[in-house]
Amino acid sequence: MSDTITAPRQRTFNVEQLVRFSPDKATVTEIVITPNSSIAVWGVRPGQEVSAHTHPDGQDTWIVLRGELTYYLGNGHKKIISAGQIDVAEPLQVHGAVNEGAEDAVFVSIYSAPSLKVVPASP
Repeated sequence: MSDTITAPRQRTFNVEQLVRFSPDKATVTEIVITPNSSIAVWGVRPGQEVSAHTHPDGQDTWIVLRGELTYYLGNGHKKIISAGQIDVAEPLQVHGAVNEGAEDAVFVSIYSAPSLKVVPASP
């Protein structure tokens, strides 16, 4: 499920007001899409996953605002990222996460590239 917030002149956003959750799967809400980047907020409930993937053309920066996630690094490697942490996945670096905790997780994704290409990968 993806919602797009349409506000072409808006420059400041309240992420906590924009985050959405679903009982079924991790939910992404696109905040801003420009010719050079896209910014989205993710709501990830316990047990939900953002599938492992790569981006061939851009960097994906995740800023965790709430909760914690088990973050996929590829080749079966993973690490915990939690509120206040930032992870940068350069082009072709595997990333994704599962919420193995007991509380909801919220993170902002800043994808830097002219187009959003997603390639599924193994965690």
